[in-house]
This record gives sequence, C-alpha cells and structure tokens, in this order.
Amino acid sequence: MKWSQLKKRIEATFAESVRGRVEVWNTRYRKSHDSEGEAWITIDGKMVFNFATYTYFVEYEREVDRLREERGCTDWRDPSQFDGYHQAGREADELVHGRGIFPLWRLNAALFDYLNLSIDEIAKSENPIIRAFGMLDRRFGKRHLKEYDAPKEHPLVRTLHRLRCEAEGIELEPRQTHAGDG
Repeated sequence: MKWSQLKKRIEATFAESVRGRVEVWNTRYRKSHDSEGEAWITIDGKMVFNFATYTYFVEYEREVDRLREERGCTDWRDPSQFDGYHQAGREADELVHGRGIFPLWRLNAALFDYLNLSIDEIAKSENPIIRAFGMLDRRFGKRHLKEYDAPKEHPLVRTLHRLRCEAEGIELEPRQTHAGDG
C-alpha cells in the first residue's frame, strides 16, 4: 500500500472533532544510502511528534554502548559476554522507545497493524503508537476517553488523549494531567 493510501485510511478513522486538525506525514531520503526517512504528526499544522530513523539509530547506539560498557559485555564473540551483549541491545531499544524515539519503520508497521484491530485490541495493545492513534479513533468513545488512565502512558498517547478530550469538551480530572504535559 502506498503511503498516501495508508495516510488516508488512518486519518479516516479519526473522530470528527480532530479530523483535519491531526495529520500524519512521511518522507524518504531517496539519496541516502538506504533511502531511510522520517514521519511526523502535526496538530493544527504544528509538528508534535517525530519518527526519525536516523535519530533512533544514534540514540539506540549511544544507549547500547553505554549499557554494554557498564556491564562489561562489549565482545559478542566472547561466550561469557554473548547473552549480556544481546540483552543490552534489547534493553536499549526499550529505553529509547520509552523516551519517545521511534524509527519510521515502527510507525509504518504500527499503522498497518492498527487498521486490522478492534478498538478493544487497540486500547490493550503493548505498542504505544497503536494506543496513541486509538485516542483519535471515532470508535474510542467519550466515556472511554474520560476513564482512560493517561498519566501512566507514553508521552505520545498522553498528548493525543489530551487533544481529543479538549476537542470533545471533556474536562480531565486533576489525576489525568501530567507535570510533563504542556
């Protein structure tokens, strides 16, 4: 499926209150050696979240190197370091994602998956990108928005939850605001 078709299908799932205000964009750097790129989400024309593959790689490598150095498992060829070496890679991926840094391919995979999920599966997904787009979905009703425990969520989920609640005129309880939210 072409990006333009995916974009159209995803944005068609948005509730009327946010449709046209939130857009998903994507570009490829065709002259780079691997044609990687980035995607971003805008709210009212302002970029609020970015999915940049190169940024992900830089942060991932920085984090994985740090973990491997701390644990003394820098040589994958050494059988005594092999497990720790690979575990550091898995942990670095989780840490970087926890900071809100995702590569383009994770967004694309999440959006394709999203199109085939029920709203209950979306709300329970382990993938924060899928849960975030669920906040915009017309199937995610006002009652669910009001009851959703957003403060414990990924920053992208919190941002889109807050936007949708504001657009629907839902006042959030003080427990549903987060000190890091603007």
